[in-house]
Amino acid sequence: MRGTATIINYNANAHGIVSAAGRLSTTEGSADEIYDRSLHNEDEVNVNLIRKILSSGHESVLEHIMVNISFDNVSVYVEQFMIEFRLASFTVKSRRYVDFGKAGYVSPDFSKYDGQDRKALENLYTEHMDYLFDEYNYFVQAGVPKEDARFVLPYGFRSNFYCTVNARELIKIVNEMVYGRGKNFPELVMLGKSLFLQCEKNLPYLNIEKPQEDTREEIRKYLEQEYARGEAGGQAGNEASGQAVESVTLLYGPEHPEQIICRAAALNSGFAGWAAVDLDREEQQEKIISELFKNARKRELEQVHFSILFHRVSLAGITHLVRHRMQSIVIPDYVSTCDFEHYVLPESIVKLGLETRYRQVFDKSRELVCILKEKGFDPFDQVYLLLSGLEIPVMTTMNANELYTFIRLRTCNRAQWEIKAYADELLSILRRKHPVLFYLFGPSCYVMGRCPEGRMSCKKMEEVCRHYGEGKEVRKEKETF
Repeated sequence: MRGTATIINYNANAHGIVSAAGRLSTTEGSADEIYDRSLHNEDEVNVNLIRKILSSGHESVLEHIMVNISFDNVSVYVEQFMIEFRLASFTVKSRRYVDFGKAGYVSPDFSKYDGQDRKALENLYTEHMDYLFDEYNYFVQAGVPKEDARFVLPYGFRSNFYCTVNARELIKIVNEMVYGRGKNFPELVMLGKSLFLQCEKNLPYLNIEKPQEDTREEIRKYLEQEYARGEAGGQAGNEASGQAVESVTLLYGPEHPEQIICRAAALNSGFAGWAAVDLDREEQQEKIISELFKNARKRELEQVHFSILFHRVSLAGITHLVRHRMQSIVIPDYVSTCDFEHYVLPESIVKLGLETRYRQVFDKSRELVCILKEKGFDPFDQVYLLLSGLEIPVMTTMNANELYTFIRLRTCNRAQWEIKAYADELLSILRRKHPVLFYLFGPSCYVMGRCPEGRMSCKKMEEVCRHYGEGKEVRKEKETF
């Protein structure tokens, strides 16, 4: 059974909306009048106009069409590939709460392999996949929480999710699936071509194929040559050998973010002296930024950005990180980065005395991949055999407003423990660097004065607020002297 990507809904009168948008800037009349005239035109007239507009490079009109897509029984690798597109909305099944013991898995197209190795490859693959699901079920039945047992699930397990995206972004996504980063992965190419055909049938003017370049392999080859010649100085030695002590590193941030934010606040407030006012006193900064936190729109916080390296994030944990849309995130190629040596070890596994069995899953997976490689298994099919607990480095840049959201949600006691640990460490680093700003950051109950979780609350608000407030008063006392 092959997975599918199906356009299940799109704007009624989509051609009327887009053609009206195309006419609006050059046609007399109100928005409603122009739309009414577009609706009374023949479909062919509107479609031809849209094609003419798009041929001129004016694609923004397509953003008025919203497309709903159902991804049914595709691999979780497809899910992760899709979620990286920020101008789209996704709803997925939670691996923290849903039992995936019977989810099933996606298999490569073994017909492309010749001779006796074809059947041998397929048997090895199938037997190992069945083994991984048996291990997942064993851990769940042994009392391991589903959110921890999921780390032994292969990246080929079946996922189901919904995606909503505007038509302009859909064009970008589908081309990326077929011609860009997804071009070497048969499942992504198959799904992308299917979406192209559906667009041709339902929204014919969207069938715009734009081959994409993926230069990552060329960059990697160049760097490997440079390092081999010793010209790069071996600066990445610790990270490459897995010896990094930190799990989070702040790579870049402005020297005085509080001043930038406060000056933006002065400008936005209409204060006439915003450009000349002295804003270097910490009590001023804390007062102004505290007031900003009460606003629904915190654009002032978006004036400063921070670049962060998470040294080792599990493949499962990446989902929790990447769903924050307002960030610029860089995730390396899974197949060339994962090595089966670095993986998450949940505390629940250790407490239940299952560490040896858990580690055996990763050891057996590494051995199986080595055997398959020797038999000519396609490197791009190996992505299905990667385990969700494998760790890779991730780099991202967020503005302070998105950091506020990220830290508020991910330091909460209800957050998944891995991403919570990263959020707590990041907050600690940021507080040491910029205490005035980041002592105002923390979980929802700390920054809002109330818990938004309802019956799911940890019921420890006072304790949590006290914990995240520790050090703030000490800092102020030191400033006094």
